[in-house]
Amino acid sequence: MIDTLFLTQSPLFRNLDEAERAQILIIGQVQTFGAGQVIFREGDAGDGLFIVVRGSVRISKRSVTGEEALAVLDPPAYFGEMALIDMAARAADAIANEPTELFFIPLKDLRSLIEVHHQMALKILYALCEVLAQRLRETNERYMSIFTIAQWGGANPDGPIPVP
Repeated sequence: MIDTLFLTQSPLFRNLDEAERAQILIIGQVQTFGAGQVIFREGDAGDGLFIVVRGSVRISKRSVTGEEALAVLDPPAYFGEMALIDMAARAADAIANEPTELFFIPLKDLRSLIEVHHQMALKILYALCEVLAQRLRETNERYMSIFTIAQWGGANPDGPIPVP
């Protein structure tokens, strides 16, 4: 039996009241994965989002040199939420890093729920925007670090690379 308190800890659902969280619990389902088991692959249909309840999930991209891990997500992180926004295919692979328990919320059911419950929709979408803004800031920081290293790291003996 799953401890339903994980929704109160989830950045996406923590602002919901008890009745709203109950509705999320009704449409979701628990899924378990063994270590190394693929949850989804880049290019798969974005059919819902996942909350890490136990264990951890590796988000990665495949390249010619192998797998490049982008992030390792622990409870109460969520992933797969981009499908809620753009309904596009998965942008990366998700792999169970260890024995993992996830709470899966089907996209069609979540969309139906928030279309009817506008106050709940505002709470979820605001929380989603907060997390996406935080992730964008972190990506910008990483980009600037890489840019600075490339510019000043000795790769160009004639000085810094001109900024376009």
